[in-house]
Amino acid sequence: MSRAASANLQRRSLLTGAAALLAMPALAQAPWPNRPVRILVGFPAGGTTDILGRIAGQILQDSLGQPVVIENRPGAGSNIAAQAVLRSPADGYTLLLGSPGTNAINPHLYANAGFDPLKDFLPIGQIAEVPNLIAAHPGVGARDAAALITLAKQRTLSYGETSIGGSTHLAAELFRLMGGFEATHVSYRGSSPMMVDLLPGRIDFGCDNLPSIMPHIRSGALVAIGVTSAERWPANPDIPAIAETLPGYEVTAWFGLVAPRGTPPEIIARVNAALRAGLEKPETVSRMAELGARPLPGTPEVYQARNEREFVRLGDLIRRVGIRAE
Repeated sequence: MSRAASANLQRRSLLTGAAALLAMPALAQAPWPNRPVRILVGFPAGGTTDILGRIAGQILQDSLGQPVVIENRPGAGSNIAAQAVLRSPADGYTLLLGSPGTNAINPHLYANAGFDPLKDFLPIGQIAEVPNLIAAHPGVGARDAAALITLAKQRTLSYGETSIGGSTHLAAELFRLMGGFEATHVSYRGSSPMMVDLLPGRIDFGCDNLPSIMPHIRSGALVAIGVTSAERWPANPDIPAIAETLPGYEVTAWFGLVAPRGTPPEIIARVNAALRAGLEKPETVSRMAELGARPLPGTPEVYQARNEREFVRLGDLIRRVGIRAE
């Protein structure tokens, strides 16, 4: 073989090899997901947010055919979890369990939350909504919102909430503002510490997530003043809504899944479809009802519209009250 022929053969071999190498990533890339998916939750295990995250994780696991792992990253009102997801690759393998804090409250509450929920994350879909409940110690003598407001205008009452700047705090503050009274505010780090003072009457009334406080209502240890949803909650229709006394009142907790901006739209669409189908199943609806939650299957656009609306509304409330995270 001549030198020229040998050189041509060598060039053809190199070109063929290069083409094969270029084609390998496309051939080797498996469809998403081909490994476990993580959902980061910004609260400890066992609470409402964690339970809803695990329900969503099971739905996705059943639909996607890959393990879905729940990672609890509590701290700074979920800022730690949100920042961790923001630093993760936008490949659909790391998602955030969005809460009122991450979606609307924290950028107004913290000097530097480390993220912008409306710009840094893509909405996937809502999971559920949970109302709060304002409850009073029986010794206060109020059985409904109107009576509690009347008493609060006659003498200084004390009230508690379970998370500074969280939905229970904002629900209590909006009740006070719309009711037109002053009261002594006591902040607690969670439901259990607040109950240590509310159950024996060391504080007069408090606000907590409906699922956490209902056992004390059923036992008669506390009196249900009203739910913080716009209307009576379907699972507890005998409890009036605060809005029946104060029209326009509403502060609930809504939860969903978000992904880092840049996540491919086809992945967002696939997770949304799986989530919506799972939330519509009767067994999921029943499980949610047991928790005092209402499933909210819907599109990413509906989720984002709510985030934008509450970002403005709750931000205004935080500024009016002058709340800042410690």
